[in-house]
Amino acid sequence: MTGALAVAHGTLLQGWAAVAAAVDPSPSPSSIEIPPEDQTSPGLLGFLVTFAAAAAVILLAFSMVRHLRVVDRNARRQQADERTATPAPDAAVADGTTPAGDDPRPDGPDGPGTPGSTPPRGRA
Repeated sequence: MTGALAVAHGTLLQGWAAVAAAVDPSPSPSSIEIPPEDQTSPGLLGFLVTFAAAAAVILLAFSMVRHLRVVDRNARRQQADERTATPAPDAAVADGTTPAGDDPRPDGPDGPGTPGSTPPRGRA
């Protein structure tokens, strides 16, 4: 069985070789002239476009770093506010709640002192 398979395989390969030899080459010769190497550079326009794209990327990176610093500063400030807003253990009432009026957290969307409320935004 292996011998018959090898003969069939060889016959197929010879048939494809004959078909490939009969086909004309795909890229036929053309009359297009290739310009000299000194005329194939992108020129001034290409330089200006590349320079503008690089400058935009640099400016966007500076802006992103500035915004990330603001976000980090606000997160640190919020964490510090949360740490200082936690009442001392002796100020808690026997049932584990804080006395009325001792909650220094700002009003949230669900009412005064609700968890998840954020302080008002402002520049520091």
